[in-house]
Amino acid sequence: MKVFISWSGPASQRCAEALRKWLPFMNQAIIPFTSSQDISKGERGLNKIANQLQECNFGVICVTRENQGASWINFESGALSRELGENSVAPFLLDMQIKELSGPLTQFQATDSSNKEDVWAMIKSINEKCEVTLEQEMLRTTFDRFWQDLESDLTEIRDNHPQSDVPERDTQDILNELVGLVREQNSRISVLENAVRKDRKSVHYTINEPQEVRIVDEDGPSSNKRAATAAARVRKLIGEEHIKHVSRRGYAIDVSVTSEGFSRAKGVARDLESLAASANTGIDIICESENEMLSYPPF
Repeated sequence: MKVFISWSGPASQRCAEALRKWLPFMNQAIIPFTSSQDISKGERGLNKIANQLQECNFGVICVTRENQGASWINFESGALSRELGENSVAPFLLDMQIKELSGPLTQFQATDSSNKEDVWAMIKSINEKCEVTLEQEMLRTTFDRFWQDLESDLTEIRDNHPQSDVPERDTQDILNELVGLVREQNSRISVLENAVRKDRKSVHYTINEPQEVRIVDEDGPSSNKRAATAAARVRKLIGEEHIKHVSRRGYAIDVSVTSEGFSRAKGVARDLESLAASANTGIDIICESENEMLSYPPF
C-alpha cells in the first residue's frame, strides 16, 4: 500500500523522511514515497512524482507554520484529494496546532504530530487502507512500541528548526474562515441532496410567481404549505424584481437573487431568520454572481 508523503522546506523534508523510515514498522505492507529519497539520479523528478500521486492509496502532508501556504504543498494536496478523496489525505502538523491551520488544507482531517492519540488515529486510517490489515490490538502494541522513536525524531527536528515569527491568526480571521467553511458545507449538501433527489426520480417544485406554486413532494401538505408561505414572504421582504427563482429541497427553500437582492437580504437578515424559525423551513439566499450565500436554519 503506497503512502505519498509531501513536504516543502527543510523542517518539513526531515519530517517526511522520519515518517518514511517509521511508517513501515506499523504495517509492512506500507510503502512510503518521498521525493527527496525515492527519485534516483537521472530520473525526471516531476514525472516520477506525478506517477506516484496517481498510484498511491494515502497521502500525508508534512505541514509547518512556514510552509502551509506554499504553492507546492497545496498543489500536491490538491492532486492527492482529486485522486483519493478527502478522507485519504492527512496534513501532519509538525510545529503548530490544528486551529492554526489555514487555507485549502483546512478541508482535510489534520493530525497534530505532538499528540500521540492523534497520530494513532492517522495510523489506524492508513492501516484500514492496506490490503493486508493488522488487527487493532496488534497494531496498537506495535504503535506503542515504536512511538518514542518517531517522537524523538520529531522533537529533534523542532529543536533544530525553531519557529520563525509567523503571526498567529486572530479570532476574526478564524471566524471568517469558519463562515466560509459553513457556506461551502451548505453548498456541498445542496449538491448531494439534488443528486439523491434525481437518483430517486422525485420531483421538487419551482415557484415562478407568488400565486403559482406547483408542488410534488413526499413531505405532506403541512410542510408544503409552510414552504410556500415562507417563499411568498421572502419575495415580499427582498422584492419580487430582485429574485431570479425559488426552489424547494427537503425542508428548505433555495432563493436565487441578484446582487441587489442579496444586499436587501442582508438588510432584512433578522426578519429572514425569524421567518425560517416560525415556518420551520430552512432559507438559503444564493447570489451566484457574487458567489455568496446566506443560510437560515429552520429552528
